Amino acid sequence: MSGRSRDDVIQQDIKDLHQLGYAQELFRTMGGFSNFAISFSIISILTGAVILYDYGLAWAGKAAVMIGWPLVTVFVVCIAASMSEIASAYPTAGGLYYWASRMKNKNWGWWTAWFNLLGQFAIVAGINYAAAGFINATIVDKLTNGIFNTTEVIPGIVNGQLVTMGVLMLIELVLNIAGINLVALLNQVSVWWHIAIVAIVVVLVGLLGKADQSGLDLFKIAPLDTAGSWENDLGVVKFSYGPAIGYPVFLAFFFSLLQANWTYTGYDASAHVAEETIGARVSSAWGVFLSVAVSAVVGYVFLVALTLHTPDLSALFPASLDDAATYSQYYFGGGVAVISILVYNLGDFIGNLIAAGIAIAMAFCGLSSVAAAGRMLFAFARDDGMPASGWLKRVSHRYRTPANSLVGIVVVSWLFTVAAFIVGTGTAVIIVTAVSTIFLYAAYGIVIYLGITTTDWLKERVWSLGRWSKTVGWISVFWVVVLMILFSFPTSGNISWPFMVAAVLLLLVYYFGWAKARFKGPRSQGGDAEMTEIEREFQRAAEELAGA
Repeated sequence: MSGRSRDDVIQQDIKDLHQLGYAQELFRTMGGFSNFAISFSIISILTGAVILYDYGLAWAGKAAVMIGWPLVTVFVVCIAASMSEIASAYPTAGGLYYWASRMKNKNWGWWTAWFNLLGQFAIVAGINYAAAGFINATIVDKLTNGIFNTTEVIPGIVNGQLVTMGVLMLIELVLNIAGINLVALLNQVSVWWHIAIVAIVVVLVGLLGKADQSGLDLFKIAPLDTAGSWENDLGVVKFSYGPAIGYPVFLAFFFSLLQANWTYTGYDASAHVAEETIGARVSSAWGVFLSVAVSAVVGYVFLVALTLHTPDLSALFPASLDDAATYSQYYFGGGVAVISILVYNLGDFIGNLIAAGIAIAMAFCGLSSVAAAGRMLFAFARDDGMPASGWLKRVSHRYRTPANSLVGIVVVSWLFTVAAFIVGTGTAVIIVTAVSTIFLYAAYGIVIYLGITTTDWLKERVWSLGRWSKTVGWISVFWVVVLMILFSFPTSGNISWPFMVAAVLLLLVYYFGWAKARFKGPRSQGGDAEMTEIEREFQRAAEELAGA
């Protein structure tokens, strides 16, 4: 902070925010580590990489981790670096929506906002649905003998996992409304919790781990799904939903990359909390970039430790699917590959204890995802970009948090998961993860493309890739296009594409029927005097509440 006091830095942040057109309504108190922590917690190597470990194994065997993780990392680091540059130019909540509006125009901003918002709804849904399943498998099932998780509370509509998800999200909502200081503290705890779990797994599996029994070569791309929706036959994966289609094994390997790429989502969170971050220009940029870079290293160490000590997989990927308690969750069973590996190497007690620790890490991830998504929804509503904006953009005077937007995120995300469950039952987690990955990366790709093709924003950035900026940007755009094609394939029960097609069609109707003519883009809340008065109103309200 160049010798400046904390108050001086905050005043400069507020001045920067005024220049972007907004008053300091939210509470600016997060430090640089807290900003990094929220994105690191949402990436959560103990969530995406764990939940979709079965999926990666089924499509590509050990290659999903050993080759797929570093391959995806190279491209995602480029994407994060390109986004960091732009984040340092425009330090405001809403992030990508505002960037696109300033770099191009309000129409680009509107589409970016909706892609980002749909991705946010889906990622909140995916994280919490997965977390609920893991909490049930490692904690609740132990207390209810497995009855609760499979019980249909409302037949065909709501089961035990959705109930646990609802309770978990309600807790996350209350914590988020209670204030950014509490969320920031919990995010910091989350960072060390993730690192501690990884360290424990790596050390214990390294010291006590058993010999690999999977029968798979280390770098061999060998799909394992021989009993589910498709089969491996002479190097071709046969797809059995709809018309008969054969996929070469190398393409099956690319499908497996959903495991890594969904893990690497949500790191735009550091930009979404910029209005609550001290030294926002620099801290938000580093938060985006470092959250990916640190996750890349820690995640790979964790996954390699597991992958080198894999048990016999016949129970998870059997020839017949007659016992849901043993076969892989990829087939909608209860067997989770990571839990099986931990128990195989460390025994039932320690293995399940660590698995319960992973479940808690997933809950931290859900907490952070609600926080970031709520800020994105608030920022878009602040500019009247969607229905019910007047209600959604209200900020709690007591807690200085976008309470109504947080409620909106939680309710819609849960209902979206219910819809995915009704349509796809056991494939719900694949549906929501694919949808979140595609829509979030569509928004990432748009702003990076605009960053490459426009120049006005360059004079505003304080975090720069220098002469590598455009090269890294084009690599990023290339990967966004590739993964959007890959993850749109209706593979292995992944029927996410109807959701995406329906969403885009509805957006087209909404855009041409209302938004194109009426949406005005980012709106200034007035001059310095007007914005200062808004800030004083919040200060007076705080004093009144403190004296009450």
